[in-house]
Amino acid sequence: MRLINIFTIPFLVILAISCVKPFSPNIESDKENKYVVSGKISSIGGWQEVSVSMSSPIDEPEFIPVFGCQIRILDNNGNSFLLEEGDAGNYRIWIGEENLSPGTSFKVEVYTPDGMVIESTYDTLVQGPALDSVYYHIEEVATTIPTVFMQGMQFYVDLNATGFDSKYYKWEIIETWEYHAAQPAENYYDGSFHQIIPPDYSNKICWMTSLVKNVYTISTNNLSQNAYQQYPLHFVDGHTSRLGIYYSILVKQQTLGEEAYNYWEKVRINSTEQGGLYEKQPVAIKGNLKNKTNPEKEVLGFFYVASESSKRLFYSDIYGITLTFTDFCNEEFLGRKGWLEYKPSEYPVYYYINQQRQLKILNTECVDCRLIGGTTTKPVFWP
Repeated sequence: MRLINIFTIPFLVILAISCVKPFSPNIESDKENKYVVSGKISSIGGWQEVSVSMSSPIDEPEFIPVFGCQIRILDNNGNSFLLEEGDAGNYRIWIGEENLSPGTSFKVEVYTPDGMVIESTYDTLVQGPALDSVYYHIEEVATTIPTVFMQGMQFYVDLNATGFDSKYYKWEIIETWEYHAAQPAENYYDGSFHQIIPPDYSNKICWMTSLVKNVYTISTNNLSQNAYQQYPLHFVDGHTSRLGIYYSILVKQQTLGEEAYNYWEKVRINSTEQGGLYEKQPVAIKGNLKNKTNPEKEVLGFFYVASESSKRLFYSDIYGITLTFTDFCNEEFLGRKGWLEYKPSEYPVYYYINQQRQLKILNTECVDCRLIGGTTTKPVFWP
């Protein structure tokens, strides 16, 4: 048996506390707001968009849209396209395919409400190949726990640009999935008891759409051929509701110019390859926009053009993957105080009678799928 002098304990505690001193790195926050301009001209004719916002400090992130700008896009053929203002700092213009032939160069000019003139360099539309195969493999990826792996769908894309001069590529992925609330709205209590006949299914089926935030870029400059097999895209694990009913991805392949590729490659490195806080310095990302009124003021963002092709794919009943996810529905028995458990501010209180003739209280997420973040409006492309 080991004896410890109790009079040394306070000293040991003080010593232990003094040895563990939290370290907070002094990361300067840029308090000066900067204009952020981002936009893309796609070879696919239609609405082309430019957004204008202000940057925010790192320690106080927020989106600050800029309203009241005058924006025009110019090409090297003498055409000028004046954008119309939408919401949340977004501006757009319809440009038909007749103005989007390969070799055409575009730039953007932004006139801000405070009198600043922001201008990008010209970027040239490069002809590129159509999107090749998109597919997935069921794989297991490592988690933060060494012995635990997560199963899911790892997506890949093949690039085949044989016969094209283009060397720079980027992929964007927009995912959409259908999910369901656990129950229709049928019985509820709000001081009185109500039954909805027939049950209300209007908020039982929802769809969610989200842009995959990862950046996927590749250059074939140093490859023996202008092609690449099995480039890894995003991973969808079996612990989310995305794969529960019906899942779809829209994959967009963009053929870029060299300057645009270099910009997005730096964004990719910054977002995925930094490692720990002190393992690698973040890459300084310089865009192609300048403040013509005050050259000393830095402008963030990038404006570019891209030859674009896309594919939409649908998936359901994925073979070989185990799905374990929550629908955020909580069922519980009525408490000891009965309906007095609930205040008027908590009304309506939904409930149902299960097969065992038991009354179960439902949280609102059980009957309203919109509370998870989706919409009951069915996408036009949905089967």
